[in-house]
Amino acid sequence: MVQRTDAEAKRDKLQTWLTFKLPSAQSLSISPLVKAKSGYGSEIHFFDLHWREAGRKHIDKLVIREEPMVLRVFPVYDMGKEFHTMRCLQGSAVPVPKMHWLELDDKVLGAPFFVMGKVEGEIIDPQQIGEEPQGPLWKATPEGRGKIWRQAIEVIANINNVDWERLGLSFFGVKKKGTDALDRQIAFYERMAEWAGVRPKPFLDSAFAWFKKNIFEPKHVSLCWGDARLGNIMYHNGEVTAAIDWDMTHIGAAEDDLAWLLAVDWLNSESGLRGPRWEGIPEREEIIHLYESATGRKLENFSYHEAFALLKLGIIFWRVIKTMPGVPPDFAPDNPPLEKLGNMLGIDYSL
Repeated sequence: MVQRTDAEAKRDKLQTWLTFKLPSAQSLSISPLVKAKSGYGSEIHFFDLHWREAGRKHIDKLVIREEPMVLRVFPVYDMGKEFHTMRCLQGSAVPVPKMHWLELDDKVLGAPFFVMGKVEGEIIDPQQIGEEPQGPLWKATPEGRGKIWRQAIEVIANINNVDWERLGLSFFGVKKKGTDALDRQIAFYERMAEWAGVRPKPFLDSAFAWFKKNIFEPKHVSLCWGDARLGNIMYHNGEVTAAIDWDMTHIGAAEDDLAWLLAVDWLNSESGLRGPRWEGIPEREEIIHLYESATGRKLENFSYHEAFALLKLGIIFWRVIKTMPGVPPDFAPDNPPLEKLGNMLGIDYSL
């Protein structure tokens, strides 16, 4: 008897599951699953769905995104939240893939998952540290890079400007008044730092104490993409086609996304991890100006948000490095975001 591979077995299970989702479909079949190259730890596969209905042939290019069960960056994933966020955004000023089906029963494929439409295009800036440059941003002229960045900032501004309550995103359960939006983020990353064993712990304790002491009520509580960066934007024929990867999404201060964009940009271009800044990419002050123009409002308490973005980035950076194959359990990596945070807050990183 020929033993089925894991990929073939998964394909068989997915095909069976789809027959229940499309009960009127005849001769339903799916192509072999193709794993996405980008996305650390993500279980993302592409496939084509073929079927006949009412005497006609149909084909749909789809993507399945599963909850990561091995390389888990975060302690908790909520596939339902991610699915429903993108579904609520369909038809808005925010470009997202078409959402088809959600399955939270891990008995089907071994992990919760959802199926969405495949979007035409490439990731704007798909680089991982140490990889050869590629993607639309790298290929573009300096002038073209500036245009791509402006388009990306407009996408982020549109996310922060949507009427999230009208779109049905109140299921996040965040209060619009008071400090609740910030409290929740602080509590989440404090738990995550403990779960991931991020060090040095005395430094982290002091940093979290600073954020709690200096907390404030944000003026604009918005939908925040969470992982706002060019590595999560699809681009085709000179236009943005989709904002993807919504697993860090939350309701928070509007400035949160821009602060994260700048923190990731700093890590990629100024920390020394990837190399010099590519010609044509706007500098920090221009990025801020573009964002303020696109949202129609000035930033508030932005230094607080920039500091918190470095804290989040440092925690995630630690977790990603520690889960890389071959990294010894007792290895303590250098952590540029936390070192920069220490300089900003006047806290000794070596504690």
